[in-house]
Amino acid sequence: MKRYFFILFFLPFSMISQNRDYVIFEGKKYKGKLLQYSNTDLSFENFGYLLFFDKKKQDTIKISSDLIYKLKIKKPNQFFEFDKKSWNNIEMGFNFDSWAVPHGELFFSKGIVNDKYLDPGLGLGIFTVDLINFFPVYLTASYDILPTNKNDKEVSMFRVFSFTNIGYSIGTDLGNDDYISASGGFYFNPGIGIKKSSGRKHLSLKFGYLLQRYKSEHNFWWWDQIFIDSPFGSNFDDNIIS
Repeated sequence: MKRYFFILFFLPFSMISQNRDYVIFEGKKYKGKLLQYSNTDLSFENFGYLLFFDKKKQDTIKISSDLIYKLKIKKPNQFFEFDKKSWNNIEMGFNFDSWAVPHGELFFSKGIVNDKYLDPGLGLGIFTVDLINFFPVYLTASYDILPTNKNDKEVSMFRVFSFTNIGYSIGTDLGNDDYISASGGFYFNPGIGIKKSSGRKHLSLKFGYLLQRYKSEHNFWWWDQIFIDSPFGSNFDDNIIS
């Protein structure tokens, strides 16, 4: 059974300013935030009004719709939320063995449910541990943990999330036949990551802990010949060290 640790890091959130609107009224330009308006009221002259917060004076302005004014609302950058019932995910990365040697990984997963904060799905992939190739089939789920405030979640372009992959891996040696036999087993991969909203997709960086159970019978007799140095000498006969 192999275990790999993850590296935890933190990046600050980029928060979007809320005071981005402005209104021009009676020749003056007011910068701040639009507080209230009605699409129905503004379409009928002499009936509607709007409330605007003036950031400089820290005061609220009420403007009737029968007056002449110019209003510009700057659309804030918001975290893109998928509106489909499912999602697709592709992951590429590295795991590091006991000798700190990196091995490539490739995973694909498909969402079962697209919830705003919890995203369960099914996945499969390929990775290498101790020169054995593993093909996991697993359940995956992630949960957004930062920011905790609902409004901050909407305006922040970054989110910290936790994830868990759990399933079963098929193990086999696709290399130089170093193993006489190899089989997989229980697969568990929890971790943490940070994702950024970019257009209509999410880009993420993840660090995790990999636990893979497996059995193997190897043919690495020549490793023993190199690293074992008996003070009484060694006798090699049919790959047996005595």
